[in-house]
Order: sequence, then structure tokens, then C-alpha cells
Amino acid sequence: MADERGSPEQQILTIIRDSVQPMGCGAISRLLQKQGFSISEATVGRLLRDMDNQGHTEKAGFQGRLLSPKGIDRLALLENKQKGRQWGEEFASILNGHSKEDLLEVLIARRAIESELAYLAAVNRTEAEARALHEVLERQRLALAAGSGAAQEDVDFHAIICLMARNRVLEAAVSLIRQDTQLSPILEFIRRHVKSLVYIDHQKVAEAIAEGQANSAREGMIEHINNLIRDVEKYWKLSENHKESAL
Repeated sequence: MADERGSPEQQILTIIRDSVQPMGCGAISRLLQKQGFSISEATVGRLLRDMDNQGHTEKAGFQGRLLSPKGIDRLALLENKQKGRQWGEEFASILNGHSKEDLLEVLIARRAIESELAYLAAVNRTEAEARALHEVLERQRLALAAGSGAAQEDVDFHAIICLMARNRVLEAAVSLIRQDTQLSPILEFIRRHVKSLVYIDHQKVAEAIAEGQANSAREGMIEHINNLIRDVEKYWKLSENHKESAL
């Protein structure tokens, strides 16, 4: 995995940029060593001379170096490349072998089945079940407001709707689709990065079910899954852009 701190070149340019005064070779070397870089003062001096030659740094007499406009641009480029590498590594780690096509196939199947489950849940609901659904929704809201993960609340929300529908065939079908326990964390990861408002989708579905509005519940679930599909497609596009910036 790439070093989250960036390369020594990036760190030196960052130190110079963030300093309120020109930075000398010795001071830069000491700061780098504090940050965990095993780098000698002589090496820092050589890197600074290279940066001078490339026009990224400017000498301020005997006081040290300042960052040039060209150096500011160079640092921005290095930071963008670093972010792109980190994005790609985090993306690959969370996906754990799942492809875009895998996720879309699952979501399309879920849209067909869970929209009917939502319809039947509105028809067959009890007051106790409607309350349980809203309790899960409230836990999800609190978790999201605290910046915590809400993958389990997402699973619980859809599981309660499945039980409310009282259709064993549809229940078996959705259980088969949801047997991959990694899908909910993956989708939560994606929604967080594209700033998706999944809680609002769930709220619309829960209200329609509680009020016995079966058609609205079905339409709300279809809209919810369609939003998830758009989130996946949007995330993949963002990921490709980050990968390109890392090249």
C-alpha cells in the first residue's frame, strides 16, 4: 500500500509551503525524521538542489528555501496522484473481488423482488411491525448522524420488510440474493463516497408501508434501488477519474 504521507519530495515541498519562514536543509531533515522518514541531511540537500534546478524552490539568501509558483503546481500534482493511489487501494480492498457488473446484477434482481416485498408489507403490516421498522430507521439515522457505519441497520430494515410481506417464495429469493454478506458494507462504502441520502429513501418506503399505501411502497422501493444503481455507476466513474489522476 502506498505511503499515506507521500514521497520525500512531496513532504519537503509540503514543509516549505507550510512554513511561515524560509526553510533550511537541516530544519527540513529534522522534521522529516520526526515524521518517520529515514533520510539524511545530505540527501535532503541533494533533493533541494534538484528542486532548485527544476524551478520548484527558490533560495532566500542564507535563510533557506521558499516554494515557487511552479513548486506550488508540482505539489498539487503530487497530492492529486497520492489521493488517486489511495482511492484505488481503498476501492480494491472494500470490493474484495466484486465487480461493477456483479453489484448491478444483484441490484437489478433486488429491485424486482424487493419492490413486491414492499407492496405486500404495506398490505399485511401490523402496527407492531410498522413501529419496528421505524425503530430501525431511527437507529440508522442516529448512526449516520454520528458518522458511524449503518450497514447492519440497512440489512435489518430490508429484513423486516421481508418478514412483513409474508411470502415464503419471495423471502427465499431475496435471501439467496443477499447471502453475500459483503454487499451491504460495499454499498454503504459507495454511498458514503458519493454522498447518497439512503436514509431519505428508507423513510419514504417506511411511511408508505405504515400508511398501507402499497403502490407507493412499491414505487418507493424501486426508486431506492434505482438510486443505489446510480450510486454504483457514479462511484465507478469517480474511481476511474482518480485512477487516471494517479498516473
